Amino acid sequence: MAEQTLIVMSDSHGDKAVVQSIKDYYQGKVSAIFHNGDSELKSSDPIWQGIHVVKGNCDYDSGYQEDSLVSLEGVRVAQTHGHLYHINFLWDRLVYFAEEAQADICLYGHLHRADAWQEAGIVFVNPGSVLQPRGDINEKLYAKVHVTDERITVDFLTLDHQVFPGLSQEFMR
Repeated sequence: MAEQTLIVMSDSHGDKAVVQSIKDYYQGKVSAIFHNGDSELKSSDPIWQGIHVVKGNCDYDSGYQEDSLVSLEGVRVAQTHGHLYHINFLWDRLVYFAEEAQADICLYGHLHRADAWQEAGIVFVNPGSVLQPRGDINEKLYAKVHVTDERITVDFLTLDHQVFPGLSQEFMR
């Protein structure tokens, strides 16, 4: 398997400039770029060229997919916003979605809280929000996920592309 690097952002809530900035910084330098919904932009916006994007609960354009499955060399990525799986209350439905997709990684958003965890051999990543962070960490963040044959490393980065201290996680595959 070739090593893969994924950039994951979510919950930009109308801030097209931040999506463009992250896209411009990484396009052509990483394996894939993802946006986990609540962009509040049109699904036909040219900004989505080169970005895997799904529909969030604040995206009213019918052109978005609710979920996505992306196969890269050696890694399967399931992507959703999360609201349809009731992640505010429980994780079971999201885990089942990822298991059914036979995903190695499951990307989600909705909660505006940066988090990474592993269950059933699947790494779950919420990149936080690039506009409206919630919870204990009041920093606009996105995630960089590096995948090798042996491990999956998740770093959370600030909008100036610096690793936010204390949040990085590493999981065995």
